[in-house]
Amino acid sequence: MKKNVYKLTALIMAALMITASFTGCVSSRDDKNSRTDESKANMTGENGSQGKDDGNVTGDNKWMIGDPENPTELTVFLNHTWYPIEDFTGIIPEEITKRTGIKLKPVRATDYTQLGVLASSGELPDLIFTSQMMDTLSDPDICYSYNELIDKYNLDWEVPGELITNAKCYSPDDNYYFILSHTATNKDWQKTKAVPMVATLLYRYDMLEQLDNPQINTLDDLYKVYDMVKEKWPGVTPMNFSSETWWLDPFKQWSGCTLQYFIMDGPDDKCRIAAKTDEFKDYLKNCNYMYQKGYFNADNFAWNSAQASADICSGKAFSTVGSTQYGPGSYNSIYDTVPDAELREMKPLSDYPLINTEIGWAATFITKNNKHPEESVRFMEFLFSEEGQKLTQWGREGKEYTLNASGFPEFSKEWKQSVEDNTNSTIYNPWFYFGGSKILEAESRCANEPESFQETNNLIRESYINEPWYAYATPKVNDGDWKVLYDKMVDEVKTGQVKVILSADDAEFERNYQEFINRLDSIHVDSLAEFMTPRLSEAMKLYADQQ
Repeated sequence: MKKNVYKLTALIMAALMITASFTGCVSSRDDKNSRTDESKANMTGENGSQGKDDGNVTGDNKWMIGDPENPTELTVFLNHTWYPIEDFTGIIPEEITKRTGIKLKPVRATDYTQLGVLASSGELPDLIFTSQMMDTLSDPDICYSYNELIDKYNLDWEVPGELITNAKCYSPDDNYYFILSHTATNKDWQKTKAVPMVATLLYRYDMLEQLDNPQINTLDDLYKVYDMVKEKWPGVTPMNFSSETWWLDPFKQWSGCTLQYFIMDGPDDKCRIAAKTDEFKDYLKNCNYMYQKGYFNADNFAWNSAQASADICSGKAFSTVGSTQYGPGSYNSIYDTVPDAELREMKPLSDYPLINTEIGWAATFITKNNKHPEESVRFMEFLFSEEGQKLTQWGREGKEYTLNASGFPEFSKEWKQSVEDNTNSTIYNPWFYFGGSKILEAESRCANEPESFQETNNLIRESYINEPWYAYATPKVNDGDWKVLYDKMVDEVKTGQVKVILSADDAEFERNYQEFINRLDSIHVDSLAEFMTPRLSEAMKLYADQQ
């Protein structure tokens, strides 16, 4: 298997895993992502021409807001400490300025308390890009609402109804103060061959072939293969995972359990706590069975994703819990240890649907300190347009990419080389996530996966059901004690299930499981379910025609 086929996906995965601390609002350190003279040279000339005759901007360009020669500068606070760039320079940002006359000056958060301090002091920049404090910032004293700016400046921007609904769940009034990036409805997923980003199980297909390629169609089939792995390779752990992101979510789905903390079903149409359902117990039982059989180690609950990745890349694990869209390219170092390794993605091991809840990722707020609200809202309209989304995520059509018959982008030789050289962020800088598309992001990542992944991706996508009303109705800060109770429940479920899963035998499992349920009852989670019942009913009506 060729190592380089998947490196674009590896780059993105590595960037998303970056965390760092800095000494001030704007770091002055020399970083490996800082622009070098060499990368500047690569941005000009044959492979990265930025000349005015490139044909990308015409005299009737509808997106021209400012003056590209003297662009309007907007400051933006990036409330993401992991963001891998310190400025918006490069082919993509410069093309954005050329098409819009707008330039962003970023300030990256040093930690996740910084935004709260800025909000309290009133010293906010023009724009805020965040996935936190969205209910706090949805305040008419702090930020403009998008609908008022759209009306005031006569924008011909028809924001989709589901995006308005998503934003209003954080609003104290009937306005919406942001539009979430990276959203997608069930209808959207039916129009693409890409796959939603969900937990998945990657496994060593080359090792499975050495076991005479037994079929794996159910959890019992998987357990049999894990036994065979233990017997043939005593030093190899059948499966690993980390507690950082995806946990054991594939096994939760395959046990028939929802990924939400609530479930609304049954003839009484009442909300129930998912952790108290029979399906959740089945999930815990399946995981405990795997632990008792030695299919994974207790240490995994303390591992981060880098440790889990390093374990399988060193040849010490047969399978690992990861996520779709981050396939073999996220594990390239395995080929240094096992040159003939081949990673594949496990198809769903049950007929249960994959029920998720999501309403998008991050929001861009236009603050009341902003001296250019009209330019800002027009700029956001561009970033959410199809043209803006493709430019920010894929680059320039005909230069950085072309579309193949499946509608997936095929990237240029220069783009791929920048990935090989780890200069993609500095040369192209595809980190304009403000209006990002979940579908386009998925298509760009899936374009770099091998054909062997397509069948599994299709099965996962076809089983996927997004039910955004759970995210909409989940208690927010303004709900006071209900939000406190919800957070307490989430913590109890996350920590309590570990003890149950790590039970030494079946008798201990039953004792630990009952203790787990008793702890949930002691904080009165059923009262939270009663509180959620009418909220969920109302939220389901809001989304009735939008999914």
